[in-house]
Amino acid sequence: MHYDHISFHLDNYPAEFAPQQAAHHIGYYYAWAVSQNLHSKAAESLPTFDLLKNGYISGTTFVLSELGGGIDETCFNEIGNRFTQYYYEDEEEGYGHFINDYFMALDLDSESGFYRTEDTPENQAKLSAVFQAAFDKWAASLRV
Repeated sequence: MHYDHISFHLDNYPAEFAPQQAAHHIGYYYAWAVSQNLHSKAAESLPTFDLLKNGYISGTTFVLSELGGGIDETCFNEIGNRFTQYYYEDEEEGYGHFINDYFMALDLDSESGFYRTEDTPENQAKLSAVFQAAFDKWAASLRV
């Protein structure tokens, strides 16, 4: 099961944007997950994993070059999958709290703005803080 994939976004995709921009949000999320050790052991064996882990490449670059353009259950460990399922859960679109937090953190107000985001360390920092807050709130709600 894919949580998210670039192909989900390319139908009716704005022609003025480079296709890789449709993967920025996926990359931001996965880079944060790796920073919190929520990734799978299998991910560690991928050629550029250490570059991602150490901040030398972006999550978008990693997702496009190593994960085939998307994230699924094989990309995360047990806790990473549980949180991602929760965070992406939505009855209609499948992006749930994740998409709301993404739009809020980057002060976006439209789908066109969603694809217009640049793959920058500054945006990664903004989003990582929001993803971390959501994760901490979720983790605190779990029964021990």
